[in-house]
Order: sequence, then C-alpha cells, then structure tokens
Amino acid sequence: MSYLISRLNLSHLPPHKHHGALLAAANEIGHKTDVCNKKIRLSGEQQAVADAEKERLSGLVAEAAEAEAAFLEVQQSYDAHPLGRQGMPPELVREHDALLQNLQVSRSVEKTQRELASREAKVAVVAAHEAAAAEAELAKVADVEEDLARLNEGEVSRKRQFARGASKSEVKASLRLERRQRKKAAEYDKGLTAAAATEQIQVGVARKNHKEVAERVKETTKIANGSKQFMEEARQVDHQNRVAATLELKANTDASTAALRGRNERNAKKEAEKTRARKKEFDEILKMGGNPYVTFKKRDMERAAVIEEKRERDKVKHHQSQLAAKMVKEDEYNRKEDEQQKRNKEHEDEYRNEQGKEVIEKRNRDYLMSVTTNKTDLIDPTGKVFKIEASQVTTIQDASFGLGYNPRKDKTQLQDVIDMVHSKYPGTGTAEYARLVPKKKELGENNFEEEKGGAGLEGLVEPKGIQPGKNVGDMNRTGKEDPEELELDLMADASMPGSRATTPGTRGTDIHETGAFPKPKRSKFEENALKKARDMQRIRLEEGTEQVAGGRVFKGQAFVAKPDEILFKDFVLGKFYKRKILITNVSLTFNNFKILDLPETITDFFEIKYTRPGRMSAGRSVLLEITFMPKLNEDIIEELSFLSSTGPFSVPIRCLTQKVTPSVSTDTIRFDSIVMGEQVTFPLKINNNGAKPTMYHFLDPDTMERIEPNEAILARQALAKEGGESPRSPAAKDKTKKDSLHSPIAAEAEEIEYCKDEKELVEQSEAVGAACLEYTDGLSELQYSTIGSVGSYTSTTHYITFAPLSPGRFRENRILQFEGTDETIKISIVATSIKVPIYVKEPIVDMQCCVYDKLYRAKIVVKNRGKISFKAHAKVPPELKDFVSFNPDMGFIQPDVDFEIQMKFRPTAEILAKCGKYAIPGQEVIAVPMLVYVPEQALPVYYTLLAKLTTGRVSFSDPVINFNDCYVTQAMMKVVKLKNESRLPQKFGFVNLRPEVEVQPNDGFGVLLPLEEKEINVFFKPISAISHDFDLNIITTMNMPTSIRLKCQGVESPIKFTHTVLKFSSCCPGDKITHSVFATNTTNCRQVFEFAVPKPEKSFIRISPNVETLEPGQTVRLEIEYDPPSNLLPSAAAQSADAEGEEEKKTLEGEDAPSETDPSPSDPDAPPLPYYEGAVRTSTKDGDEPWSVHSRWSLPCFVREIPNGQAPISPRMEQPPLVAPPLFIDVHTCLVKRILDIDTSNLDFGQLAVGQVRVFPLRVRNLGNIPAPLIPSGLNSTGPFCIVNAIHDVPPKEFLQLSLQFAPIAQGVRSETLVLSCPTLGKTLTIVLKGEGVSPVLVVKPDGVTGETWGGESASITTIERWSTDGKPAAPGEGCKHVLAGDVATSEIVLSNSSVFPLRYHLENLERPHENFFGKVCYDITPPEAEIQPLQDVKLKVNFQPDHERLWSYKFETKISVPNQVEEHVVRLVGRCWNRQVYVVGGGDGELEDEEERVEEGMEDRFGLPRLLLGEEQKALEETGIKKPDRPNIVLKFRKDEEGEGELTEEEKKAGSERSVLVGCIALNDPKMGGAGTFEIEVDKDNGSSVYFSATPDKGSVAPGQELRVAFKFTPPQKPGQDGGGGIEVGQWTKVLAKVKCKGGYRPDDDPEEKVFNVLLEGYIHV
Repeated sequence: MSYLISRLNLSHLPPHKHHGALLAAANEIGHKTDVCNKKIRLSGEQQAVADAEKERLSGLVAEAAEAEAAFLEVQQSYDAHPLGRQGMPPELVREHDALLQNLQVSRSVEKTQRELASREAKVAVVAAHEAAAAEAELAKVADVEEDLARLNEGEVSRKRQFARGASKSEVKASLRLERRQRKKAAEYDKGLTAAAATEQIQVGVARKNHKEVAERVKETTKIANGSKQFMEEARQVDHQNRVAATLELKANTDASTAALRGRNERNAKKEAEKTRARKKEFDEILKMGGNPYVTFKKRDMERAAVIEEKRERDKVKHHQSQLAAKMVKEDEYNRKEDEQQKRNKEHEDEYRNEQGKEVIEKRNRDYLMSVTTNKTDLIDPTGKVFKIEASQVTTIQDASFGLGYNPRKDKTQLQDVIDMVHSKYPGTGTAEYARLVPKKKELGENNFEEEKGGAGLEGLVEPKGIQPGKNVGDMNRTGKEDPEELELDLMADASMPGSRATTPGTRGTDIHETGAFPKPKRSKFEENALKKARDMQRIRLEEGTEQVAGGRVFKGQAFVAKPDEILFKDFVLGKFYKRKILITNVSLTFNNFKILDLPETITDFFEIKYTRPGRMSAGRSVLLEITFMPKLNEDIIEELSFLSSTGPFSVPIRCLTQKVTPSVSTDTIRFDSIVMGEQVTFPLKINNNGAKPTMYHFLDPDTMERIEPNEAILARQALAKEGGESPRSPAAKDKTKKDSLHSPIAAEAEEIEYCKDEKELVEQSEAVGAACLEYTDGLSELQYSTIGSVGSYTSTTHYITFAPLSPGRFRENRILQFEGTDETIKISIVATSIKVPIYVKEPIVDMQCCVYDKLYRAKIVVKNRGKISFKAHAKVPPELKDFVSFNPDMGFIQPDVDFEIQMKFRPTAEILAKCGKYAIPGQEVIAVPMLVYVPEQALPVYYTLLAKLTTGRVSFSDPVINFNDCYVTQAMMKVVKLKNESRLPQKFGFVNLRPEVEVQPNDGFGVLLPLEEKEINVFFKPISAISHDFDLNIITTMNMPTSIRLKCQGVESPIKFTHTVLKFSSCCPGDKITHSVFATNTTNCRQVFEFAVPKPEKSFIRISPNVETLEPGQTVRLEIEYDPPSNLLPSAAAQSADAEGEEEKKTLEGEDAPSETDPSPSDPDAPPLPYYEGAVRTSTKDGDEPWSVHSRWSLPCFVREIPNGQAPISPRMEQPPLVAPPLFIDVHTCLVKRILDIDTSNLDFGQLAVGQVRVFPLRVRNLGNIPAPLIPSGLNSTGPFCIVNAIHDVPPKEFLQLSLQFAPIAQGVRSETLVLSCPTLGKTLTIVLKGEGVSPVLVVKPDGVTGETWGGESASITTIERWSTDGKPAAPGEGCKHVLAGDVATSEIVLSNSSVFPLRYHLENLERPHENFFGKVCYDITPPEAEIQPLQDVKLKVNFQPDHERLWSYKFETKISVPNQVEEHVVRLVGRCWNRQVYVVGGGDGELEDEEERVEEGMEDRFGLPRLLLGEEQKALEETGIKKPDRPNIVLKFRKDEEGEGELTEEEKKAGSERSVLVGCIALNDPKMGGAGTFEIEVDKDNGSSVYFSATPDKGSVAPGQELRVAFKFTPPQKPGQDGGGGIEVGQWTKVLAKVKCKGGYRPDDDPEEKVFNVLLEGYIHV
C-alpha cells in the first residue's frame, strides 16, 4: 500500500493532475478491495469443498465397510462349505464374485477419495493463509480510503469550475462531430445501396451458373449412366458370346477328337499293313538275293533328298525375302539420313545468318521492348541509377501480389500485374473468393486513434525503489539468523539457546527512526492475527519444524539409534544388565535432542548415562549407556522418548523373562486347489521362542481330547520325510497293475464273456477309469501325526499331507496343546481339491456307425483346467495299433486352451477279435477304454471309444456290361442291378463318365437304403469306331469306389441316316404327317436294309421304302409317315362330359387312363411295352393337359451286306443270318383333339414366271364352341408370299377364307411357312407355301459333270474328246481321239432351252488355245452366240484342225454364258495330233506311261518350224551343233510281287502282271490317201531279263479308225522259299527296252517308212 499512500501526497503534483492521481488511486483501491474480497470468498469456498470431500470420504469409508462386511459374510459361507467354491450353487458364486468386485471398487474409490480429500485440505490451508493476508490488506485499504475521500472533496469543487468552461467547448465540438457523422452516414448508405446492387447481380449470376451446372451435371450423369448401361450390356453380350463360343469349341473339339481317334485307329491299321508289306518286301528282297537295307536306305535317302531340296528352296526364298526387307529398311534409313542432313544444313545456314551484329542487336532490342513496361529498349540511358529493380521496369508478379498495396508501384503498374495474372486464367473472377474482399466499416466504429497520455496502465506499475514500510535496518543487515536457534528459543531447558525475546537491536528499531512513515497502531484484527500466528508457531515447534539446507528439505527421523531396540532377554532377578546405544544425527545440518522421562512404574529400574553434546552437527553421534536392574519377574515393554528441533522420536525397550513361548508359522493351513490324486505335504513350523523345551499334542476342539496317532499315517509320514514315494490311491497300486493301465485289453483272461447289449458294454469300459478313485489302507484326505516335541529356542516341522481323490472342500479344526504352559494354538486345516487339470471333454467318443476299411477321424478334445501347461501323450493299446492312431500323439496343453488330438480310426474285420470282451461280435459293436497319459498328473485320463461297425460295399448283379458291336450313330442300353451291402443308407453316383456313356435314372445319381437293390439303365453311344474296354466308376458317400467293366466295339454304321430321332409335330386324328430321312451307304459293298415297324396297329407309322438295296455311296430317301385314323377320339359321352367339365377321372399307376374307344394305348392289364419297342402315354382332361397321346417308337433297321460280284438277294431267296446289330430310328408323335382345321397344310403354287401373280383360296374352320381369333406370322415381309384379304375372328362352327398370293421376284423354288396362332384356344395351324419362280434353263448335251475348270472355277463341264473325220457328228462312244496333222475333225454340241421363255447365250473363252504355226486357232465353234426359242434346241458345230504333231494333247475350255443361270456350263475340248497315220500310246492301265504324262508341257520347243521348213531347221541344228531331243519312251512298270498276294483275286493278279499299249490308225478325211498300218514288236534280246517279258500280239495290222491293245506280260522267276526251301529274299528291278516298229498308212514324204516307238519295261526280279 506504500505506493497508494505516496499518491495521496499531492503537493508535488500540479493542480490539473490531482484528479488523475486521485482517480488512479481510487481505481487501484477498488481493484485491491476486489482482489482481497475474492481471496476471502475463494478461501471460504475452498474450505467448503474440503469439508464436502471429507464428508464424501466418510461416506465412502462406510460403504467400503459395508461391502467388506457383506463379502466376509459370503466368504464365511464359502469357508464353511466342505467343497468350497466348487460346491457352491452358481447364484452364490455369482453373488460372491459381484461382492468381491464391489469391494475392490469401493476400496479403490475410497483410496482415490482419500487422496482427493487430503489434496483439497492442503489447498484449503493455503487459501486460509491467503485470506488472512487479504484481511490485513483490507484493513490498510480502509485507512487509505478515508484519506482519499478527504482529498476527493477538494478536487470535486475544483472540477466543477473547470467543467462549466469545458462544457461550452464540448457543445461546439459535438456539433462539429454530428455534422461529420451525418456525412459519413450518407456515404455509408450510398455504399450499402451499391453493395446491394452488386450482391443482386452476383445472386443472378450465381443462379444462372447454378442452373447451367445442374443441367451439365444432369447431362453428365445421364451420359455416364448410359455409358455404364451400354458397357454392362456389351459385357453381357461379350460374356454370352464367349460362353457360346466356348461351348461350340468344346463340341467341335469333342467331335474332332472322336473323328481323330477313329482315323488314328484306321491309320494304325494301315501302318500295320504297311509294316507287314515292308516286312514282306524285305523278305522278297532277301529271297531274290538283294540287300533290303540298301534298298530301303536308298528309298529313304531319295525321300529325304526331296524333302531337303524343298527345305533348301524354302530357305532360299526366305533369305530372298529377308534380303528384300533389309534393302527396303536400308533405303528407308538412307532416306531419313538424307533428310536429317538437309535439316542440319538448313539450321547451320539459319544460325550463320543470325550471327551478325545487326541481328543480335535487333533481337535484344525487341526483347527489351517486349518485357519493359514503357516499351523502351534502353532502361537507364544516363547510367546514374544506383540499382535497377526488375519489378519496377517490367510487369512481373512479385511478393506483394495479393496484398493490395505496394509503395514502389503506382496504380497503373499494379493493374498491369493483375491483368497479366488474369490473362493466364481467362474466364475467372472473384467467384468463390469474393468472401476475401474486405468489407466497409460499420457506423459507430471509432476510426480515430486514442489520445496518448493520461493515466494508463503504465501508471499503475510500482515504482522501482524502496518499498513502502520496508525496514531500512533490515535491508542493511548482511547476516542471516539460524532458524533452528529461533525455534529453540521457546524451550525451557537452560542448556538450550536463549529465547527469541532477545533479538538484535536493529529488529526493535522504530519505523519512525527510518524516516519512512509513522508506525501504525495494531487494529483488533491485527491483534487476533498475531495471537493466532503465535499459537500455530508453538504447535509447530512441539511437532518439529521443517529443516532446509542447501535448497534440500529433510524428511524423516533426524536421529537414529543403533541398535534400534534396547532388549533385555531372559533376565533373572537380582542381576544387573547393561546395554549401550549410539544416537547419531542424520539430518542435513545442526540439530539437538532432549531425553524425556520414563514412566514412573519403571523409572527406578533403569539408569541412563551420557555426555551432553549441545548442538550436534550432521553426522555426529552420542553414546548412551542404559543399566537395567530387574526387581519383578514380569515383562517390561516401553519406549525411551526424545525431543528434537525437527520433532520427537523414541527407542523401544523390552525386558523379557524365561518361559515357553510356542508359536506356529501359520494358524491356518491351506491346501488350495490341490489336484485329485496328488498328495501335498504342508510343513507346519512349530517354534519355541522360550528357554524351556516342551511336548505338544493335537486336540479335538469339540471333545478337547487328544487324538490318537495312526500307525499307517506315521509310516507314510516317515516315508515322506525320507523323500520316498508315498502310497496313494490309484498311484499306490502294485506296479504290476501299472502296466495294465496302458493296455486294459491285455489284462483280460483267456475265456471271454461278452456283454449282452451296448449299454452294459459301455459301463464295463467306464469301470476301468472308476477303479482309480478308491482309498486303501484306511487312509483319508488329510493325513498327519498327532504328537511331537520342540526344544528351547528351536523349532520343529510337523508335516500335514493332503491327498484327495475327489473334488471338494475339506476343513478340520485342531488345537495344539503344549506342556509347561497354558497357552494353546488353534489350527484350521482348510483344503480344497479340484478336478484333475487334464481331462477329456467327451468321456465317450462315439464314432457312430463305421464302415470297414474306411478311415474316420474324430477330435479328442483334451482340456486343461490348470494354470500351467501339461504334457499329454495319447496312448494306443497294442491290440489296436493297426486300427487307431493319433496326430499329434503328444503335446503340451496350455491353460484354458482346448488341445485337439486327431484320432484316425480305420477298422477292419479283425478288430472284433482284437478287442476281446470289449466287443460284441454278433452286433459288431465295440467300446474300448482308451488312455491319455499325463506324466505330471497323478490320475490317468480314461475315455471310451465306442463304434458300430458295418461294411460299405455296393455290388452289381453282373460283373461286366458287354454291348458287343454298337454303331457310332446309335445308342444301346443295358440294365444292371445295384445293391447296397451296407447297413447305412448311402448316396451313389456314376462319375467321370465318358461322353459315350449315359446312366439313368437321375443321370446316374441316387440314394440306396440299407440292403436296397435298384435297377440302373446304362446307355452307350460310341462316337468313334474303336474298341471300348473301360470301367464305369461309381462312388458313394462311403467314399469306397466301385467299378463295373464295360465292353463295346464301335462299328461304323454301314448305312448313315441324316436323322436318327424324328419329333413329329402335334396332329389330330385323320391328319397325316410325313418326314423324310436320307440313308446313305458308306461302305464299299452293297447293303440291303429292311425296316420292321413295331406294333403297326398302334403306332400308325409306315416307312417307305421298307426294303431297299444300296450300292456303295448310294443315297436313298426314306419317307416316314404318321397317319392316325380319324376314329381315334374319345367317346361321345366323354366329349360331352369334357365340354361340361365333369369328365370322370381314370388313372392307371399314377397316369391318366385311356378312354374306352382309344385303340392307341394298350390294355391296362397288358404288360408295358419293352423299352426297345417304344412307350405310349395317354392323358385326359383330368390331367395336366387335355386329351392327348404321346408316343415314342423305335424303328429297327436290319442291314445285310452283299459281297461284290454277288447277285442281289431276292426276297424269296433264302437269306444268310444277320450278324451286325440293327440300326434304330426313334419317332416321337403327339396326337391331340382337333379344334381348328384347314383345307390343306401344303399349298403348291407351281411354276410361275418371275413378275407374275397367282392367288389361291384357303379355308380355316373353327370346330370349337368359342370364337377363334387368328394371328398370322412366319411370312417374310419382303418375300413372294402374302395374305391378300383381312383376317378376323373365326366364329364357332364357321370358317374363314384366306386369299394367299404368290408373286416371285427371282427364279428358283421358294417355300415359306404360314403360322396361324389362336391364343384363345391355344392352337396353331401351319401351312407350307411353295412356289417356283421360273427363268430360262439351258441343257447341254452331252451331259456335263460338275467339277473344276483348269482355272479353278466350279462348273458343269462337258468334255469333247472323240472326233469324226467324215464330216458327220460322232455318236456317243464312237470317233477317234487322234487326228492327222492338216485334217479337219468335227463334233457336235446340242443346247436345249427347257423353259417356256427364250434364252440367249454367247461363248466366252476361258483360255487361249494352242495355235497352229500360221497363227490360226485349231478349234472353231459355230455359232458363237444365238437365241434359243422355248423348248427348242441349237446345235453347235466344233471343228478341230491342228497342223503339227505335239507330245501333248490340244486342250481348250470355253464357257457358255447365259444370263441368270444357276449353274455355269463349260465345254472342254481335248484332241491329239500326229504327223503319221499310225501311232502308239500307253494303254492307260499304269501310272506315268505316256509321254505327255511324264514330260511337262512347259518343255515344248516354242521355236519349232513347220514341215515345209524342216530342211532349214535341220541345217540350223547342224550348224549350231544342237541335237534335237529324242521322243521320250513309253514306260510300263509292273507291280512288285509282295507278301499277301494270295489274298488278291485272279483279275487283280493278272492286272498287276500285265501292262499294255495302244496301236492305232487314224481315219483320214480322204481315205484314199492312206490305208491300214502294221506293227511289229521287238524286245531287246541282249538283255538277260528279256526272257521274263512277252508281248501279245507281238505283231499285227490296224485298220483306219481302229485301235489295237498290245499286252505286255511280266513273268518273273519263282520266289526263293516257295518251293519249300528257305533263304534270304534278295531282288532287284530290271529294265528291258521293247521297240514297236510301225509301217504303212499315210506318212509325210520326208518321213522314213518305218516309225519306231520305244517301250521301256520295268519289273522286279527275285534272286
């Protein structure tokens, strides 16, 4: 308050500052008052909080006590129960746990609250000190307020005068301010109006943009959804296409695989045949003396040479293509290099042009003018600018951008920067950043700065100097007093320092002497505060003060005694005893102590001597000597008390007499959670702390009698002391029985008495484990001795053993009685036994019904109740080691974790005998005790393995399904019986079936009940002609696969049908349906087939032809007709009942019964049709559909083969038996009641010219009782057929006439199907419309054969190769193929127009024919074009006029072109020319015989000359030395005689040993020019092999126009070994030249008279 008092002295301040000083002082006084009052209020509140926390602590303590009492009450019931927690009901256990949890929570809350209350109490003490200081401060403030009020009155009067003058000034100033504020308000209103307009514009723009954005988002969403939908549809379509493609690929792959397998088998047969032929040839070569290896090697080398030559050619072509590609690539590279060099040169020129000084200066000037703000090229022409800032002379974005202010730039420069930045982002405005634009200030804001000066906060800061009230003398003192000395001043001891009353003189100096300010009087509050402070100081001194030294606070006892106890033990009266203790100062600094007096009752027994130390420094010690003089035989237990400056302390004194002082280590002996079967010994330590020895006995607390000792217990106790094994119940049994625990089966007697039922068997097995829980030798759970002794100052150990065999809680209360003292000790033995930690969760492992030789698994869940892990080993009895195994068989079981042991159980038929009495053989049931061995657990763990045994086999009635031969286009069925041999129901299924096999019913899947037998239909359809021998695999739920053998030989069908299954459409009685099937003979022999229709009187099926003979490759059409009679309808009574809806239900075996007049189904009492014949099902109105008859008929086709050369078999002739199985065609029919009827279902419009129209009527009748609306469909909208008139409903019992029109738009047969649907009646009518659009048709005679032209086009080719030389057309088969050079041969072609329209044709040459020497074409056809009238013919004359002989034939093709013709017609002309009338050519019975077959036409001499210039040609040849090539030989190669020739017919053998040539004579235009010719054959006799060849005839004559065949025969020597001898076959090919010398007939003048044709004969001779 000193600075406040100094402010009240206003003499040093001018008058105008008095008010400010007083106001500041008043404000500070008010502030101080508020602070003090706040501290006082907070002190009270804190004290209230501390009291509340204390009360809350009291409540929590009470609650904790109540919770503890409730818990102890329940705990006592736990302790009183013999089984403890395990025997308590679940409700009490849950209550105990809840109370325990509540107690723990209460204690935790109590502890937390205690800490909180202590903390709040400390805070309250601090707050009380602050409140006291605040009260003292308030007292001082009150005095200052009085002085302030006095000074304030004078200041107020002075201010009144000043205020009168200042008010006038204020009025004027306020008027000026008002005018200024009004002006600002007007400006502000104007700004608000402009802001509102701007905001309105922005809102409009925002709404517009929002609408555009919404539309754009909507459009984008629509496009995205459409794209997503399109992509999803595309994905679905792609997925479906992929699925379809995959299925099609699989089907094609399967078909190709089947065909490939068939071809492979055929190829294998061919390869085998080739191998046999090769072997035969090998043997023949050996027999002929040849080397077969050389021959075969040569042949292989020739073949390899051909392949290698082709490979090399391909390699050359490949290299050529690579070279060409490389050349192209190099050319492209060179072109790019040239272009790059050109560009580089242009760049160099451009760079050179830009290096001039003028160019550089211009570029720099342009750059400066483009970047500077004033567009100048010289920034500082004077050079006087100290520093040039780039941001001042250029428009760039610097760090000030966005701040709105830059003192170094004007508005123009700032705007340029903004424009530059805005140009980078066109189309943008403030938009979302409008909120960042600063707003205008509101009215009422103080835009003026506050006037500086006056009394601010800085005026309230304390002046730095001497604080008011501070004692100057205290400030000048340099030393500090010892606080411990000050505290000890109040002690009354003369040896202690003086009182605090004697203080240094400076402390008593009057404040007035310091010159500060007068000493104030103590108020009443100050007096009370001083008294309170003295009382608190006195209490603090008595309890000790806190010692602080070096900034450290000492805590604890300041003095320590050594030893810490004064003990006089086992004293005797009349003797003196002395003890010395050392008192040491362990505080941080100086300290002292004082010994207080002992109690008066014992003060005469003790004498204390020591030297007074005075003030003791830290670490100093004082030795005290205590003398004890006992005068009474009683124990003394007291304390020697001390008082020190840091607080009191004491040292205990104990004086004890001689006695028996028994004690035990514990009065409650607990055996907690002892596992059954284990024994735990508790060492009870009995101590005698007295000087007298004693005996002790156990007493019964109820009778207070001693308990007699048990000899068995004493013996067991002795064994326990020695560390040996103690006998306990199952573990104490003989070791001979210990081994039998692991194999209970082995301990059985030889004679076995089996149990009667399963229950007795299980009880017998469980008895093995129960026998381990029985006590022997009279022992019980608690075992201990009842007598003992203990010496003086010694202890003994008394052993108490707990060995439980059952879980529960055990309690015994005993009293220990000691001799020589009346003191007894109560002992409570509380024992808790728990179940064994390791046990099996399921005591009975029921395997249910098990199948022999089948693996079963079961989980043996071993649980651990304990708190540690245990090792467990699953034991298997030796007798069951082949049937039972464990995985893992050993493991460590963790606490509260289920350990699963997988047991594998695979029983066999031998297990019943191995199990002994633990099985019932008749019932096939076993119940075997099994053991889980736990080394650390006393009791073994037993469980029972229970299982019922049975077989899981299924069997077939037949071991093999033999289908024999089966056609690849047919399917065969066999019925087998499947039986379940097991006592369990099981599902079965035929799996991994081949595509050829089908099993029914249910696709080969089903369920078999125990011992049930079912019939299974097995269908087999081979897809390739191979032998099938495999197993059909069937699996069951027993997982025991069984198979049955299936055999079948796939056979190619001799007759192939286009369809083997026909499904006829629904028809009505009286209708006729016909379907066609084509049958083709696929063999090389004639085949006779015959159909047998089953039950023709019921099937109403006819097939035509029924019997037919097919030549090889021949196809015949079969018509299968279904013609049910019109009377095949229900009776009239049934029809009327059907109309009324009251037809009587007739069922037969779950199906609708046929009507009485229905002749289709068989008699109800008759047996059903066999499957191979068919099936018939009839339904009536009572069924799922109206009256109908559904039938399936299998039409067998019997086929017989007729060998080639045998006459066809007549039906009357005796026929050989059939060997192959029949073929079948399945026909499915459906017969329904007629409602809608039409005149005809096939409407043929016949032939009609293109562009004409024809209309036919068709009537549709409604035989029903309701109108029939018709919906047409099926007709092509752009096709030739249509319905002319309108279609309306057909009334009941009426008809509707339709007009059908046919208007062909192109030639050809057109057929469409008109479908009339009636949804009301559910019927559909089908009318087949047929018509033919006719265009002119050309017919060429001779008939052509469809094939390919020499150009590769498909057409009907008419070949002319025989010519007439007499000017008349040659008849078919007549004429000659050869023409003399210079003669003219003719032939004729007839073109017929078979249509009713005129036809025009013209000839188009497909190639250029071979020309004569003078450029004239050798072929001429007239007329080349013409018009053929309807049904008329045109004859074409063909002239053949060659002028020179060639090795090859003259060939020519021309096309007869007719508009709109369906098939192209080509005329092929072939002829051969000779210079002589007599010629020789190959006979055509061998390969490559004639010259033109062996010499390519490209080898022809293109520079040959006519015969007129033959001399010149010969002269030129002689001059050049070129020899004209000779005419090639005619080669006749005879077939090699190989093995297996005996299988050939005589004709084949003869054809193989004979070859021929044709000797002919050409008919001339002028018969007088020539005549008949002669020939003679001369064989080279010099060749030794000529003897094997002969010619027949070897000479003869040939008339003009005739050809004579000359046969050459080859007769090789006999093979070695054929005459019975042996040897290696060796042979070789031999060649002999035969010359055919021709004479006579016409010849050119320059030709020799005799013409020789060479014939080369080749044959294989065996050596």
